[in-house]
Amino acid sequence: MNPALIQTPQALERLCEDLGHESVIAIDTEFARERSYFPHLGLVQIAGGDRIACIDPLAVDIGPALAPLLLDESVTKIFHACLQDMEVIWHTLGILPCPIHDTQLAAALMSENHQISYANLVEQETGAKLAKSETRTDWLRRPLSSAQLEYAADDVRYLVPLYRVQVEQLAHLQRSDWLRQECAQLCVSPQTRFAPELSGCWKRVRGANRLQGLELALVERIAAWREHRAVEQDLSRRRILPDELVIEIASRRPANSSDLARIGRAQSLLNHDQLVSLADELNHAYAMPADEWPSNRHFRPDAEQAAALRLILEKLRRCAGDLGISPGVLCNRRDAEKLVAGRRDLPVLQGWRNEVIGRELLAML
Repeated sequence: MNPALIQTPQALERLCEDLGHESVIAIDTEFARERSYFPHLGLVQIAGGDRIACIDPLAVDIGPALAPLLLDESVTKIFHACLQDMEVIWHTLGILPCPIHDTQLAAALMSENHQISYANLVEQETGAKLAKSETRTDWLRRPLSSAQLEYAADDVRYLVPLYRVQVEQLAHLQRSDWLRQECAQLCVSPQTRFAPELSGCWKRVRGANRLQGLELALVERIAAWREHRAVEQDLSRRRILPDELVIEIASRRPANSSDLARIGRAQSLLNHDQLVSLADELNHAYAMPADEWPSNRHFRPDAEQAAALRLILEKLRRCAGDLGISPGVLCNRRDAEKLVAGRRDLPVLQGWRNEVIGRELLAML
């Protein structure tokens, strides 16, 4: 089935009207964000019934026709590993598709491979091997070749058949409601999930995990300053300040904007006003009391907590083995540590996980 390239409002309206009569449709997106802070949509692929289409959002305003279809509760939208697709749709259209079925999540509830790729899942279930020739395509460049469109179409070509197989398998295992709960969680609170995370952005700086004390406090201020600029200018963090320069500035501890300008590529990346602004942020860090500095110290359980953690992890391992899934799907190690430390606002104590293992873990504690 060859994909249709949709580049006019009329063609998009006809497509969405036809797909609105389907009970399920498959969706994938192609986007670019290597040089920008936010993802920029380059293509939307949809399959349903006997149609596969590639919608060009650079040629047509996709919102008026596509948004109602994505929000139609009578049509299930099938994705694979949907988080990035949901993010780019949210930033482009201001909506989240609902209801959804994520084939990667479904596979995780039925096997020990909790992050299986789309290509591996397709090969596992159908025997088909997907091409990898266009993985580095710039999806914002035009025109798109027939090879690029075929590659993009393959990302939705097998989703509806995968969905039908998974629905039967989940029902047989009595886990259909597990997936409904997982997917429903992905359709709420986009403002929180996709908002810039300014408070903890220092944790994403490569090399920050080796620092402590004042140097880490400086990284915290520099990273937050960088994040604000990246959001304002829609530029990648690296184009504002690369991680290695963030670490170097923190290690050199410049006293003022003049000192800052002499460090690495700071003067070539930042203008005078930006250097002064960043120097002000550093001065805030210098003035912070030591007890307000961030810390890289991880949770260190005492003897009793360590014993409890071992029991919790072993219980998770045995329960996951009985279910034939990865222990991390039930509760990852970090959340297990939080549980032992006294936290109770954790996924393992909610929904189907609470029924399967959460209550038992609390009773053990």
